[in-house]
This record gives sequence, C-alpha cells and structure tokens, in this order.
Amino acid sequence: MDYLELMFAGFAVFWAAIFAYLLWLQMRVRSLRTDIERLEERLSEQEGTPSSRGAGAPGNASLGGT
Repeated sequence: MDYLELMFAGFAVFWAAIFAYLLWLQMRVRSLRTDIERLEERLSEQEGTPSSRGAGAPGNASLGGT
C-alpha cells in the first residue's frame, strides 16, 4: 500500500505543477495582450497625428522601448 500512496502523491504533485504552470501561462498571455493593445493604440495615435519624421524613420520602429 505504500507504493500506491507514493504514486498518488506523485501524481498530485505533478497535476498541481501543471495547474500552476497553466495559471502562470494564462497570466503571461493576458499581460502580452494588454501590451499589444497599448502598442496598437500608440501606433494608431502616431499615425493619426502628423510628425516631422517619415514612416521609415528609425525612431518609429522602437515603440516598446527595448
């Protein structure tokens, strides 16, 4: 019976780790979606207002600040 309890504990730890990973992944996806939405808003604001730089200027390529 000891092996059955140990196997159950192992499966419980495995599924808890999978669940925690999926929660972390969901939070990361949600964060990336909000970042993308913010970048799209900034891009549409920049396209809507006239700027002194052209569309191909290097300054317009780095919206994320990386």
